[in-house]
Amino acid sequence: MLFKNLFNKKKTTIYSKTNGLSKIEYVEKHQLESLFTLLHQAEDLIQAVASTNSDIKFLKFKNIFIEEIYEVEGDNIAEFTKIWNWFKPNKEWSEFTGSKGIELGSQIFDIVATWKLDDDFIPGTKVLLNNEYGVVLDKTNHCNAGIIRWDTEKEVDVENWIGMFGTFIQIGGIIITQNYQFKFINDDGSLKNHN
Repeated sequence: MLFKNLFNKKKTTIYSKTNGLSKIEYVEKHQLESLFTLLHQAEDLIQAVASTNSDIKFLKFKNIFIEEIYEVEGDNIAEFTKIWNWFKPNKEWSEFTGSKGIELGSQIFDIVATWKLDDDFIPGTKVLLNNEYGVVLDKTNHCNAGIIRWDTEKEVDVENWIGMFGTFIQIGGIIITQNYQFKFINDDGSLKNHN
């Protein structure tokens, strides 16, 4: 009997506290909880900005933004496209919050971009392949992105990866943090002025 009980004991693993979720589901749940915590911090920041900014365009964005947070939070299947678009570099979030919102905006964008990066390139995403850094340009072909501008001092250094996201990942390509600072190009892929 003792022998039988010894081998029937449930093994305790590092994931035993995940309530039956797989490792991937556990990570996704944790990311989602982190995202909503950050979005509510963004809500607090934008409310604080509203106390000194009465611009009609900003107030309209604030109202839509806050409404979107609660809609997405209440949905069974969250769709983050609007949030992703607002938090892209040089879009609404950075326009309205400036330096106050840079770090928070970058954290939100990184999480949302991870959720969107299931099977295709996203314009504005920074990438790394074979020790070369680059950015996916905001150019599409039949609504598909994948033109990468590499961080080199060449006037034009682009590669067409449209439709080859899977191949890009398989050969070691990765999406990197949006905080990465390029040496030769700007975040939109244009060449920096080095005087």
